[in-house]
Amino acid sequence: MRVAIIFSFFVFFVNGNVFGSNTQNSLNIDKKETEIEDIRLEVNVMKGNYHDLLKRVIDNENTIELLENDKQYLTNEVENLKRQLSCEIEELHVITGEHQQDLNETNFDLDHSGHSFNKTVQELGYKVDVLETKLLCLERKNSEESLEEWNNKTEVVSVCTFETIEEENCVFYNDETGLDKRNWIRHLSSTKTCVTDPCRSMAGNYYMYTDNLNYLDNALLVSKILQQGVKLCLSFNYNFMYGPSSWILEVIASSSGNNRTIFTTSGIHSYQWFYKKLYIQPECNLQIMFNGIDTANYNYGKISLDNIMLFTGECGPQTFP
Repeated sequence: MRVAIIFSFFVFFVNGNVFGSNTQNSLNIDKKETEIEDIRLEVNVMKGNYHDLLKRVIDNENTIELLENDKQYLTNEVENLKRQLSCEIEELHVITGEHQQDLNETNFDLDHSGHSFNKTVQELGYKVDVLETKLLCLERKNSEESLEEWNNKTEVVSVCTFETIEEENCVFYNDETGLDKRNWIRHLSSTKTCVTDPCRSMAGNYYMYTDNLNYLDNALLVSKILQQGVKLCLSFNYNFMYGPSSWILEVIASSSGNNRTIFTTSGIHSYQWFYKKLYIQPECNLQIMFNGIDTANYNYGKISLDNIMLFTGECGPQTFP
């Protein structure tokens, strides 16, 4: 009996140990399988990420290849454009050189034409002077008796030839009272500036002129206060040179502040000198003024005066010093 009990207990103990060990092994196996499944899931996720990354790398490589192709294309286009522009610039240089040569030839022709024109004008001016001299000689011849009679009745008041800076018998001078904006200038005649200046003075080498005036600026050449109650004869030569200016020349008789214009002329005349003679009635505190006015907005062209003479008495057939 006692032996049976001990055997039963032993069998129970052995069976318990065996069943307990099997249960623990089953749990361990389940755990391992779970871990393996988790690892498999992670591996699958990594595989998916790897495939995505590989695809992106391939796409980027394709994009880089396309960009390199575009770069090469643009580089070729730039080189072609450079060559094209270089050819066009070279062609423009050639055309510019041809135009410059044409321009130089045109300027040469213009200079030659201008020289010929100036020469022709000088020749015509000389011919005009010769004709005027012949006319004066004829007029003198026809009026010798009356001229001699008139000279016996006259007295020289002023002779201004402008051959010297200060002339003892000249009573005209630039205004210093502020009534004008510019001065008349003593100038040596020269054929080098025949386009804008007289080719020669009326007589001698010098004359007076004014130019480079602003719009409505004026220049006054005035006389001293003259003898009262005396009849006077004024003679002078004037010249308007070619140019885009519109000049006015006035001769003014001023008596005690009252101004009276006794002669006026304007416009652009020619290269020749014009002669004018004016009778001036007796007045008190008399002054005679030459007023040159520029009525255009151009600084070109000139107005000139020469041989201003003043005598007592009425004007005779001619006025000579």
